[in-house]
Amino acid sequence: MAYLDLDNLQTIFLDDEALRTRRLQRQPCGVLNITSGRIVACDPLVQPEREPFVRSVSGRGAFLAEVLQHEGRHALAVLWLRERGSLQAAGLHWEPALLEGQSQDELGDDEFYGYPVDAGVGCFMDAECAAAIAEREARDSSANPDYVSYYDDVLDTELGVEDKADHYPLGEGSANNVLIFSSGWGDGSYPSFWAIDASGEPVALVTDFMTMEGGDARSEDEKRDDAYAASLSPERLAALEALGAAAISSDAAAIRPLLDAGLAGANDIIPSLGETALLSAIRMNRPEALGVLLGAAPCPAMPEQLRIEGEAESYLAYARWLDKPRVPGLIELLEASEAAAVAPAPAEGTSLWKRLFS
Repeated sequence: MAYLDLDNLQTIFLDDEALRTRRLQRQPCGVLNITSGRIVACDPLVQPEREPFVRSVSGRGAFLAEVLQHEGRHALAVLWLRERGSLQAAGLHWEPALLEGQSQDELGDDEFYGYPVDAGVGCFMDAECAAAIAEREARDSSANPDYVSYYDDVLDTELGVEDKADHYPLGEGSANNVLIFSSGWGDGSYPSFWAIDASGEPVALVTDFMTMEGGDARSEDEKRDDAYAASLSPERLAALEALGAAAISSDAAAIRPLLDAGLAGANDIIPSLGETALLSAIRMNRPEALGVLLGAAPCPAMPEQLRIEGEAESYLAYARWLDKPRVPGLIELLEASEAAAVAPAPAEGTSLWKRLFS
């Protein structure tokens, strides 16, 4: 079957909160003036003359476009041909956006027709905009003997730090514009798809930059961490966060009752920190807090997701691995805790900190 990640495409209909749970964020990138009804998606710096898609749109006027991004990287670009709030994903079907002569019947499994990107950007524009781009380039290059390229001399400042631009080649107020945005991982080839309603009319055009699968931009580690946080009761979550704060601030007096209450363990992951209280105490150079967290027991194994393979696979190894030297007593505390695994058990309630330094 030809490539089509339906879950990716349908994320365009999610509300902002649902997008946030998938590490996605919606951002507008301008309003496209459609003057001919023939739409082009391309790398406008490399192939502005690219043919429009075979399917045309009946509407003329200004149509909103937006990008869905993950940590600043664009995952999808959407040109809305109808207001998003009026649409439901369940009533639509999807088909690839094809050029003249292309047929999806010729595509093998996971193959697709996409537009080539060689300058790290994609766009939506009306087919009539290509002439405006060509006119602007001819005008500027002939007037400026130091002209380098359309990107360097025209677009660079417009794209800015957000890597998006609502560009009018012939200036504001002219008929045609091109909406430009950075393309996923950069150069490559990216497919576009039409969302079609029951009457056969396109309601959206989406370019999938293929930075995610299944409509979820989270890594497997992020999915695991989110599932763990969701499994915690409000009481346990509050106790873990308090324990992490106490470890970082070296509030040893607050640590003991939190541990005794049984809702928070020294070796439990604290969601907001992404680490255990033990790791926080080591990282922040808090030996007194570390001593209370360890108590009289041997140092536990570091959770697998916190280990640095081949470098720091235990708490002691982590303390030694850190660039900044640990304060006096901290390494010794961890060494004694590891040795306690094979030594006779100390008197109940006697912490390693007190045994070593009191």
